[in-house]
Amino acid sequence: MAKPEKVDQFTPSALEDRLEDLKKMFPDFFTEGKLDVPKLRELLGEGIEEETERYRFTWAGRRDAIELLQTPTRATLVPCQEESVAFNTTGNLFIEGDNLEVLKLLYKPYFGKVGAIYIDPPYNTGGDFVYRDNYVDPLQSYLQLTGQKDGAGNILTTNVETNGRYHSDWMSMMYPRLFLARQLLTDDGIIFVSIDDNEVHNLHLMMNEIFGEENCIQLLVWQRHSGAANHAKYCATDHEYILAYAKHLQAIEKLRRPLKKDEAAAYTEKDENSPTLGPYKTRAFESQEQYGGYTGHEYEIRCPDGSTVLGKWRWKEQRFLEAKKDNRIAFTQDPHGKWEVVYKLYRDESRRVLRSLLTDVEKNSQGRTQLRELFEEYHIFDYPKPIGLIKHLLQFSTSPDSLVLDFFAGSCTTAQAVLELNREDNGNRRFIMVQLPEPTPEKSPAREAGYETIADIGKERIRRVLTQMQQGEAADLGVRIFKLTESNYRSWNGVEADAPESYAAQIHLFLDNPFVDGWVPENVIYEVALKEGYRLDSPIQQVTGLGQNTIFQVTSTDQRQAFYICLDAELFQDDVDKLGLSHDDLFVCRDQALDDTKAANLALQCRLKAI
Repeated sequence: MAKPEKVDQFTPSALEDRLEDLKKMFPDFFTEGKLDVPKLRELLGEGIEEETERYRFTWAGRRDAIELLQTPTRATLVPCQEESVAFNTTGNLFIEGDNLEVLKLLYKPYFGKVGAIYIDPPYNTGGDFVYRDNYVDPLQSYLQLTGQKDGAGNILTTNVETNGRYHSDWMSMMYPRLFLARQLLTDDGIIFVSIDDNEVHNLHLMMNEIFGEENCIQLLVWQRHSGAANHAKYCATDHEYILAYAKHLQAIEKLRRPLKKDEAAAYTEKDENSPTLGPYKTRAFESQEQYGGYTGHEYEIRCPDGSTVLGKWRWKEQRFLEAKKDNRIAFTQDPHGKWEVVYKLYRDESRRVLRSLLTDVEKNSQGRTQLRELFEEYHIFDYPKPIGLIKHLLQFSTSPDSLVLDFFAGSCTTAQAVLELNREDNGNRRFIMVQLPEPTPEKSPAREAGYETIADIGKERIRRVLTQMQQGEAADLGVRIFKLTESNYRSWNGVEADAPESYAAQIHLFLDNPFVDGWVPENVIYEVALKEGYRLDSPIQQVTGLGQNTIFQVTSTDQRQAFYICLDAELFQDDVDKLGLSHDDLFVCRDQALDDTKAANLALQCRLKAI
């Protein structure tokens, strides 16, 4: 009898997936199932180096960080509809939880789906928190921190400069998170990471290793404020950095920002001979540059009536002739009949390029003011980024339907930037915000205002922005809120070696009910969907017209696949027959609900998985 597959209870390993891909392409690189590194180098023609000293980026704790990356999670995400807005119709997500565990959960359903990532991680300035990952069981530390388990949480710590592993701890925290983030990007996706002088050098080296130094777009310098800062001991710091990397730089054509409405309005002329280039405006071809010794290129230009004009022009003559041949040069006459040479500047070719020095960000130093406008409290959150900065980056890196991720979401400036940008250009971008429920300081304005955690601030900010935007038009005015928690599947608690009765009781418990006490069908369905690779905004609908079973259909967001799931303890064949299952359909049910006959029949009809 064909036995049903088992539903995955752990997330897949990103590193194991890469090894499997390598094995499919180059099976001869593997010996007895293991990657044979000397053989790999030999087959690639590199031979074996006897000299072992070479450049390598490493730090104390690197091996532990990689091991943590490889450790699957048994966690899950549970929906919180009461905290959400338009839960059933929105594609926007806020996830409360440890971002490393969340990224592992997002790996399968969102692999290659995220168009842009912006993060503002802890800068490691000596007084801020870094994530103190528990290498034995990171989920348990998180559950303790959030009060879901007894014990003292150990997931956050102040990383003081006197710590012997001051830089190493920060790098061990960042490495697995950045590694997983890269897997989520589309081939033409871009990640932006804010940082300051404390760790910019280490971050640059780390991202070179993870993304490849050939995929570095630029180290952007953001002028966060300007003006007097005479309290500085040595030098007033007016800037921070933003490291920009592509997943595959060759997949990106150009980074150009669409023109704003007032800028686009200046392009009023149309070219019937070149309709695909769109509207254009003209500019004088005569050189306007009089600085640095440059005065233009001097030569004669023949006008439409056969006369010539001698001038100093913007371009060399060869470039001018090519532009004229392509109908990009025009001639106009003033009231006195004097010819003026102009060149055409097409709207679609005039979008601004991303510049390495960010000095013109809209409302650049008003991050706190913008937050105060929502919360009526100036110090509700320290050092929020200005909305204009994130919008500026997203304009260059996203299309109108991109998915944007921020897994150090803080007060959720990125979410507000996405919503505002959609309103400005009629886009349909969606966001995923991930934030640890880091406790707000005792007696802080945030705590006094009722916000126990930073995650509470982020969620409330999104809700308030959505409320403000109800007055206008936007493609998606909602947010689904999820929280990281333990799996719905019952875990093996273990028994004493000489306790056969307890052992039998444990086995009976598993056979009778695979779920934890107090389980909720909706939560189980979301866990199965996640670990089967379905996104969190996948529609879940109860199948109608059945008799005794309750069966749900989960459909992927892109409508390319779906599966059925029944969590009843008993399965009735008449109800299953009404589904009209085919060989391509996946049906998930409890192991307890299957006898030999039902399992055999279902295995012939469809792909069968059991819990």
